[in-house]
Order: sequence, then C-alpha cells, then structure tokens
Amino acid sequence: MEMKWPILKHPPVDVAIFQLKFDMGESTLNDLISCDAEIKRILPIRRESVSSEVNFQNTKITLGISQVTGTSKTKVAGYLYTSTDQKSKIEIREGILTYIEEHPYESWDNFIKNIQIYLGYFSKALNAHTIKRTSIRFINRFALDEFNNPIDYFKTTISTSEDGAVPYPVSQYAFNMMVPVNQNVYSIVKQEFNKISDKNNYIFDIDVLDQSNLVFDINTISEVLVNLRQVKNKIFFGNITDKLIELCNLD
Repeated sequence: MEMKWPILKHPPVDVAIFQLKFDMGESTLNDLISCDAEIKRILPIRRESVSSEVNFQNTKITLGISQVTGTSKTKVAGYLYTSTDQKSKIEIREGILTYIEEHPYESWDNFIKNIQIYLGYFSKALNAHTIKRTSIRFINRFALDEFNNPIDYFKTTISTSEDGAVPYPVSQYAFNMMVPVNQNVYSIVKQEFNKISDKNNYIFDIDVLDQSNLVFDINTISEVLVNLRQVKNKIFFGNITDKLIELCNLD
C-alpha cells in the first residue's frame, strides 16, 4: 500500500530523472527510435550525440610535433529529444533510456504520467527486452536566507552547533551516503552546501535504484516506480526538519 506524504506547496525539486537500463538483444539504435515521430510531437527538438574511435596503425609516435596516419570510425551514439521550453528531455542510447524533467517540477502524478506516455511510445521497440535496472533520481535545491546551523534544517548533516563535530561556521561541504534497502534496491544520497556571497545553497540529491531483472512491461515498471518513490520519500522526509517543510509551504 502506498504511503501518504506531505504535499509541499513549493517542491524543491530542481531536476527529476527516470532511467531504464536494458539488454539490447539484437536491436539497433535505429530500432529504438522507431517511435521518432510520436516523440517529436511532444519533444520536437532532436539532437544526435556522436562517438568516434581513432586507430593509429603501425605508427610510431615520437615526442614533439609529428605527422601520423590512422583511421577513424564515427557513429551516432544516441539521440536527445527536448521540449521547446527545454524543461523536458528524453535521451536514448544503446541500452539506456532516460527521461529528465527540470524545474519547475509539478507533481509525482504528472511525472509518472509522462514516463508512462513515453514508455508507451517505446513499448514496441522494447517489447520482450530484459530490464536490468530501474531508477529515479531527484535533485532538490534549497536557497536559504540564513544557514547558521545545518541541523535546523537537516537531520543528517555536518553539525556546526557548539556541541557538534565542527564548532564554527562552514562555507562549503559535501558528503555522500550509500543506503542498502534490500537485496535489489539501494540509494545513493548526496548532500552539498555552498555559500556564495549572501546565498546559502543546499543540494539534497537522492538516487534510488532497483537492479531486479524484469521483462519490459509498463505496469510492472510503474509498480517498481511506486516502490522507488516510497524509498525516496522516506529518505527525503526522514532527513528534513519541520522548519524546512514550513519554508517549502510559504506563499
């Protein structure tokens, strides 16, 4: 059963990311973008990313400036589809599908609805493919007027209180945590504080990953996403204080 979480009037989400990693099987990159026309109805800007491999054959490279002979192999490594407002993106590479939604973030319901729409477009190309990893990543950004003591806002932090580990003001710090959830699910949590002039910027970055192997199916992936959201929200709401929640709800 999905838990109920506080609704923030102003979600601090700067970037929300969904990603699938899958076995390519016998599919090609061109097979994966067979839904190109459907995607471009929503994300009309398409760019190619290119990779090149250069080989120098039987050539001795000496110090200094010298002329060498070689061969290069260049190919399309992926495609990036972008909305006209640059807010939404889909990137498709061999074995990786990524959906990116940037600020302003609307809601989880809207986020997962968009994911399901794009998965529907890719369903023919990904039918019967094995999904090796499903993940969501939420990068939260807080701009705070004052930040004299981090524990006023975050429960897991580097303390600057008198009885804390660092008993004087801090202008910058960062730390990472890896949190095992169960046999297949884990989270990577990053927190970073940076004070520039009078701006107190705090990043709370939560990446939740499920390494279960499953056959591509939109309903199954949607269920996995619900579980990943539970983990993400437990980490998020378990590590912020009531004071920070109040700030996210100010008019």
